[in-house]
Amino acid sequence: MTEQQLIPYQAVREIPARSVLVLAPHPDDEVFGCGGTLARHAAAGIPVHVVVATDGGFCAEAADRSTLVATREAESRAAAAVLGVPAPEFWRIPDRTLRYGEALVDRVVAAIRARDADLVFAPSPCEAHPDHSALAMAAIEAVRRIGVGVRLALYEIGVPLRPNTLVDIGDLLEKKHAAMHCFASQLTRQRYDEQIEALNRFRAYTLPPEVVAAEAFEVVGAADIVRDHLSVFASEHRRRAVRGVATVGAVDLPLVSIVIRSMDRPTLADALDSVALQTYPHIEVVVVNARGDGHGALAPACGDYPLRLVDRNAPLPRSRAANVGLVEARGDYLMFLDDDDLLLPPHVAALVEALRRDGKALAAYGGIRLVHRDGGDAAVAMNEDFDRSKLMQGNFMPIHAVLFSAELPRRGCRFDESLDHYEDWDFWLQAARHTDFLHVDNIGGLYRALGESQVGLRADRDQVRRRRQAIFDKWRHLWTGEDIEGMLAFSAARIEALAEAHRRVQILQETTASELAGVHATLDATVADSRHQIDGLRAHCAAVENELAGARRELDATYRSLSWRITRPLRWLKARLGGGNG
Repeated sequence: MTEQQLIPYQAVREIPARSVLVLAPHPDDEVFGCGGTLARHAAAGIPVHVVVATDGGFCAEAADRSTLVATREAESRAAAAVLGVPAPEFWRIPDRTLRYGEALVDRVVAAIRARDADLVFAPSPCEAHPDHSALAMAAIEAVRRIGVGVRLALYEIGVPLRPNTLVDIGDLLEKKHAAMHCFASQLTRQRYDEQIEALNRFRAYTLPPEVVAAEAFEVVGAADIVRDHLSVFASEHRRRAVRGVATVGAVDLPLVSIVIRSMDRPTLADALDSVALQTYPHIEVVVVNARGDGHGALAPACGDYPLRLVDRNAPLPRSRAANVGLVEARGDYLMFLDDDDLLLPPHVAALVEALRRDGKALAAYGGIRLVHRDGGDAAVAMNEDFDRSKLMQGNFMPIHAVLFSAELPRRGCRFDESLDHYEDWDFWLQAARHTDFLHVDNIGGLYRALGESQVGLRADRDQVRRRRQAIFDKWRHLWTGEDIEGMLAFSAARIEALAEAHRRVQILQETTASELAGVHATLDATVADSRHQIDGLRAHCAAVENELAGARRELDATYRSLSWRITRPLRWLKARLGGGNG
């Protein structure tokens, strides 16, 4: 590995863009973090729109807060004028109250779309200030949701990041210095301008000597975030987790317990990272040690969510570990997550909203996309509408698809500890006797196919058959005639639907075959006609060539004749006198 794989050894003059949106946590962050680069965009005629999220009034006494807010906004406008960019838009969220969650993510998505931005500048998640890290996480999730045609450029202010792009701002350093000087209210507290300039000069450390200053960015495309939504944030979350430092905040909403049955596999870290990125703010994480001896210690927090490692001092089968989780969970709602699967950031928030809006259902589920264990997309999603009769035939809801009320365990729903597999299917069958399941038509998580439970895409068919038979052996004594009639009716409807689909395919194939035969006949006739025309043209060309050959022969005979040679002097004289050509 060379140094260039760790940090750029060449600078660029600009980051290509059609329309730029800058997300700044406070008035001045947009200049400190990327002022030189913004000036370059503005000089090139690229539209630049700056959003300042908070009012920046935290340090003021209550009576002076409005004065400080007005002062900082005026400073930000003045700095924008120096850089040549339009005055910022101010959201005026109270300083130090910025919270990563659905509301903030939705607002960022709307801002990106309103400006049709293809390049979004946002603070790095490495930043220590809670407003900075909250806005960073919201920007990452917003770009993931938009998904196409947007790139994210994460910038540094208070904490250096690990850049993959350095922008040469040597010729713009004086302009950036002048813009930073506009923030007089902040420079009296500390000489941020000198510190930022020192950081920019340091960023030239790996660059050619003619580059005297640079701004550093981690530039990542939406497609990269969609492919691996943990990639931008995971390492920073783990660093904070070791130190027990929070990254998001909670509000007074129903508590959700996410239970993870852990065998202490390496994938546990990814599962926890995916929980830390949930946009729902009130979660507890209950990790049940199913491995027994040798399970590694865990941090007391997962992002801002408290984490408890529950240990029964012995290995636990899957169903037993799940029941321990039910007992230990304190939430109003519960969800299970296997330690090799992942949640997408809006999953919990979407399911809680659905249940609270409905007010009656005790369970809700979203779609789950299957991926190969190597990370490749299996191009399969489980996202079907709910039907109790369909559930009797087979499970279509992976365990982390479902959020359910704590009322279900209180009504006696438990995991059957005689089952080593399909225990989640059995649990949903129990729950379905008490409630319908609300279907939220969104992909909320990733299921790594063929985990150690051997029930993935390539699971052994004989094993699957035996495990399904175990479920049917249990439930055939519990299902009523009405249940079985419903299951048979569902099967009949499904068979009829398949038969109808088959008939339509046949009709389509026959229609297509008939249309193809017609097309072939038309093509054959066209080809035959074209060949006939070509044959006629060839015959015509041959006749013309024969006529031309005869004319040439007659002309040659004329030139060779005695009369032509005798009259040649007269023709020459006539040409000289202007009477014609010789």
